Amino acid sequence: MNRLHESLKAYLNETLNVIIETHPYENQNSLPFFLSDAYIFLEISLFNQPCLLMIAKENKDITPGMIRKHWEQVEKIWDGSIIIYVQSILSSFNRKRLIEQHIPFIIPGNQMYLPHFGIDLREHFRKIHTKKQKSFSPGTQTAVIYALLRETDEKLNPSELADKLGYTLMTMTRALDELQAERIGEFLREGRERYWVFSNKRSLWDQAKPFLRSPIKKRVWINNHQFKTLAGLSALSHFSLLAPPFLPVFAVGYNQWVELKQSDLEVLPISEGASSELEIWNYNPELFAKDGVIDPFSLFLCLEESGDERIESALEDMMEKIKW
Repeated sequence: MNRLHESLKAYLNETLNVIIETHPYENQNSLPFFLSDAYIFLEISLFNQPCLLMIAKENKDITPGMIRKHWEQVEKIWDGSIIIYVQSILSSFNRKRLIEQHIPFIIPGNQMYLPHFGIDLREHFRKIHTKKQKSFSPGTQTAVIYALLRETDEKLNPSELADKLGYTLMTMTRALDELQAERIGEFLREGRERYWVFSNKRSLWDQAKPFLRSPIKKRVWINNHQFKTLAGLSALSHFSLLAPPFLPVFAVGYNQWVELKQSDLEVLPISEGASSELEIWNYNPELFAKDGVIDPFSLFLCLEESGDERIESALEDMMEKIKW
């Protein structure tokens, strides 16, 4: 946070020839918890106009639609006129969406959009490095997805997770070890049993998201075989207004794939002549499928780095409809 703070000051000084002083927002305690949990709020004066900086915390994954809703809620509470969203890196797609929604923003060292002052600087876009140093094991990610999709927020232990997800007790014990090491949720002891609890599913998704990855191990093209679970763009068309792809997309777990390869399955080297595209996952997609469609969390992880604005927009709409 300190680095972003200093980068912001230096960027405004370099581009606008202004020196700003920041002060903590006095009424931050009046904000809802989810806002103070996702942002740091600082007051500044810019060209003699009071402004409130709404600085995204680095571990939060926030869509432009969510930013807009949060920005509007802050606007109702703050007695100034200009609220500026600040983030260290912003993709070209998300930048475009914020401009369309008239949200002032600053990306120190790269972009600045302040319509109140007639400022729209469009500089070089830094490439966002999506590769992270650490990710959860497939078993741990499966436990997180299961927790997100459960109807209750009740505590979980390795025995229940192993029973529900088809993993060994040792694998689910290690999953809780991974979650505890990264402080995802809280952990309680009752006798010899350890339980995993979390405050709510929205916070669980925010905390776990940096450690979650696409479950897809590989993609292949198949001819003349029927599969159960829609995935990829076929699944996204189910959750949004996006048109389905020409070839339907399905998903199977790796163990199921091993069994399929021993049958008379016809695998093609290219999409030409195929009847479907098949994703092979490192966990079983049928665990969380509903009505023959993969779950939205796994789908988001599969497609979030597509680079296609239509897909990213459809994913954003899908995530905003989730009832946390």
